[in-house]
Amino acid sequence: MRVLYVSQTGMTEPLGQSQVVPYLLGLARAGFDIDLVSFEPEDATAGMIERVRQQLGDHGIAYSWLQRRRAHDVLTKARESMKGLMQLVPRALVRRPRLIHARATIAASIAHLTARLVPGARMLFDCRGLVADEYVDFGHWQRGSFRYRLLKTVEMGLFRRADALVVLTDRLRRWLRDEARLVGERTPVEVIPCCVDVARFALPAEARQASRARLGAGDRFVLGYAGNLNSWYCDEQMAELFAAIRRRRPALFAIYTRAEPTRLRQALARRGVADGDVYIAPVASSAMPESLAAADGAVSFAEPRFSKIASSPVKVAEYLAAGLPIAVNRGVGDQDALLRAEPSLLADAGAMEPAELERAAAALLAAADDGTTTARARALASARFSLDAIGVARYRQLYERLAG
Repeated sequence: MRVLYVSQTGMTEPLGQSQVVPYLLGLARAGFDIDLVSFEPEDATAGMIERVRQQLGDHGIAYSWLQRRRAHDVLTKARESMKGLMQLVPRALVRRPRLIHARATIAASIAHLTARLVPGARMLFDCRGLVADEYVDFGHWQRGSFRYRLLKTVEMGLFRRADALVVLTDRLRRWLRDEARLVGERTPVEVIPCCVDVARFALPAEARQASRARLGAGDRFVLGYAGNLNSWYCDEQMAELFAAIRRRRPALFAIYTRAEPTRLRQALARRGVADGDVYIAPVASSAMPESLAAADGAVSFAEPRFSKIASSPVKVAEYLAAGLPIAVNRGVGDQDALLRAEPSLLADAGAMEPAELERAAAALLAAADDGTTTARARALASARFSLDAIGVARYRQLYERLAG
């Protein structure tokens, strides 16, 4: 089965390396003939592009790319979409894919138009979030603005017209079918959360010792955090959680991010956290298992706005695969259900009020002291977030269903 895969996320980006490439390699091993077109960030170098081309080419995946600008204005995105359409349509008419798989909204808009021009092609919309509502929820747009209404109209049209959908959470699937009624009963909607290769994170004790030595952690409790900062990632509440942990025992906050950390540093300083108790550094996705090996527990907070019903934080899957208990808040994706299922592994920070963060800090420390936590966390990662058993397997079943 020939598949044309269009990704708004670049393969040179950490998210592309952790949440696109591994799935594509798994599907290629399963026998699918994949032709990939991605939008790469404007700071992607020729060397980065060539490494991706080799990585994918070794598995028989054809790769081409377009540049994606940092700007998010409508005109810029319209120009990028037009360039993407001009590349996709000739390729699809020559290659005649059976399926056009589009990751994220802009990619899906041009994939939908392309699919209508290719006889027999079907379009899979791989929804990564409610983008228009994210812009509103976090103050970038007004709900009545032209930009919001335009993007929302495009998004709703894609939900209605796609031959199949992939969403990250069961909450979004229920909303699309039962509340918004944007998707008919006959349209397949598959829930595929952000998954990881669990085996990569199961490192020996020596790796943990080496990782802690690099941090200078000593005997301190290490709270780990991986991913972006600012925006909806709750700098103040993370700082409050770490301060609550420090009040109970010596601790180090290990933050693995490429984002600007000034706001988080300031939030920690206001709570009396010394620079020596904070470690901040960028980490490639390939090095995340070794980095998380140093941690005793981890945190994943996000503001529980409406758009977050669509979110599946990849950091949660990575933390569990590393054997870590996690402090999480409610109202994000399917985390409430995960909290109910595994309350001893996930410390409930509720709405992240001060008293709730105090309780979450105590629960996280207790879970880290439980000798069964590591094994149970990895078992949960395998059951809910396994790259092969959940991610690749569900994509493969959906591909085969569409081909049938």
